[in-house]
Amino acid sequence: MNKKLAGSLCIIGTTICYGLVPSFSFLAFETGVVTETLLFNKFFYAAVLMWAYILIKKIPFRIEKKARKPMAAIVLAYIGIATTLYLSFNYISGSLATIISFTFPAMVIAVEMIRGREKVRIVKILAVILSLIGLCFIVWSPEMEIKILGVVFALACAGCYTVYTIGLSSETLDNQNSLVTAGYVLLTSAIFNFGRCIISGNPLFTENFLQLGYMLLLAVVCAFAAILLFCLGVKLIGPSNASIINTFEPVFACIFGYVLVGDLITTGMIIGGGLVVLAVLLTNLPERKIPAAPEDRE
Repeated sequence: MNKKLAGSLCIIGTTICYGLVPSFSFLAFETGVVTETLLFNKFFYAAVLMWAYILIKKIPFRIEKKARKPMAAIVLAYIGIATTLYLSFNYISGSLATIISFTFPAMVIAVEMIRGREKVRIVKILAVILSLIGLCFIVWSPEMEIKILGVVFALACAGCYTVYTIGLSSETLDNQNSLVTAGYVLLTSAIFNFGRCIISGNPLFTENFLQLGYMLLLAVVCAFAAILLFCLGVKLIGPSNASIINTFEPVFACIFGYVLVGDLITTGMIIGGGLVVLAVLLTNLPERKIPAAPEDRE
């Protein structure tokens, strides 16, 4: 198998794993698992697996002093992603929440252009506009009742994704192994949700094997395997190509939601989701390089 195909398959695997998050979560909720218990179990088991992998592979896990602040921002943003996404699940379907949260690439572009770190290009502006139009189609769909609070939480999730993405691109993290970063993110998320369980009085662990099965699926497939496959894929095909393939996560989320939990797929969601996917593809288009004049090459 050639390098490009292997890398592409890894990223496709990542996309499928993340696309299963809403469906597995809703199936777990149906067995009586509460959100705090689900999140603690998901991150606890995933953190155990990730740190076991890091230690077995003898990957250096010390965080450089200059990398501690962006690492803290990444950890807090990731906790925000999980918390707001699952809060949105209380009001809207998982596939709908995933589509809305995937407006984050447009948010990243907008923030980076405002900060002056991204060139103001027509294609990028078009991507932001398409993403907003897509969001309007999704939210104003007449075929289903959408609770505005669920939309607000899903947009908050997109905002956290924006901070998370910008934090990961920080130059101070260039020398930091991405799996180690993921290890600290998962561990801190587990500790945070441990606290949520204690404060809320909800159980730390599941009550039966069916619930445990869903927790392990979320931890092994949707957290550990997803992160590991993404890191391997990026090494093989690069971050740009990986980002383009990862665009189809909302598509998989909708398919799995429809098949596994019976989510309603409306015309507005299809049109709006298509526009969001197109916007993300546009944000990942490589910038065309203008050939240098003959005299500039001498």
